[in-house]
Amino acid sequence: MFKSGFVSLVGRPNVGKSTLINQFIGKKVSIVSYRPQTTRNVIRGIYNDDDCQIIFTDTPGIHKSEDLLGEIMNTNATNETKNVEVILFLVDASKKNFASDQYIIDKIKDSKLPIILVVNKIDAISKKELLDLLLHYESFQLFNEIVPISALKKDNIDHLLEVIKSYLSEGPQYYPITMVSDHPQSFTFAETIREKILFLTQEEVPYSIGVYCESIKETEKRITIHAIVLTNRESQKGIIIGENGNMLRKITQIAEKDLKMQFNKNVRISIYVKAYKNWRNNLRLLKMLGYSVE
Repeated sequence: MFKSGFVSLVGRPNVGKSTLINQFIGKKVSIVSYRPQTTRNVIRGIYNDDDCQIIFTDTPGIHKSEDLLGEIMNTNATNETKNVEVILFLVDASKKNFASDQYIIDKIKDSKLPIILVVNKIDAISKKELLDLLLHYESFQLFNEIVPISALKKDNIDHLLEVIKSYLSEGPQYYPITMVSDHPQSFTFAETIREKILFLTQEEVPYSIGVYCESIKETEKRITIHAIVLTNRESQKGIIIGENGNMLRKITQIAEKDLKMQFNKNVRISIYVKAYKNWRNNLRLLKMLGYSVE
């Protein structure tokens, strides 16, 4: 019997959803950063084996929004819990934030779907702390299963996968076996550039940057990308460019290297950085950046 289904990952920002989905798929389909709200779009990663296809949706972290982009992220994350077979609710064992957990629980508690609680980052706490945490979550009497894991170290990932499969029914193969994500290449290009900016600028530039690909040309041997990076302030623009353009060259170089490994082609990227105040509240720009606005 061939099983298939859609599984939504929800949780607070920065609990490890992107890392987990990348581990499931075995390839990078979602960018990873230590910063909250790194994932902004709903990202589908497609897992295949001989008797199963699982479409995982990596949702933006549910949080109390402060702008239009935040509202869109929360809406999209919540909507993704309505058209799936299973909900994975991820929590960070190393950062107990029960008030924020409750905020998400209130949004999913009335769902009639199976809810699997995934306690991530168990490598960062003691066994006693883990036991206390498991007892706390069991007291909710909401979860069909509770599975402790370490996504980063792949600890208990295989068991979690088997638990998920047990809640799926017989179904079709929705996507070709060669597909690992349903996003277009332009999305991957833009997200890779954004990931490198977050990595290299560290605390100097907040998460309020946007990236989109103005043009893409692809030949048999090379991909050429012209990308636009939006920042809120001129000072952030200066940091991304760096003295004599040094930071922008570093961003470009490591993004090219990453994409070359992903697509097995030479990649050339040119980046134009533009300061656009309050772009996170600009509906036109949000649509241009590819955010789903309903």
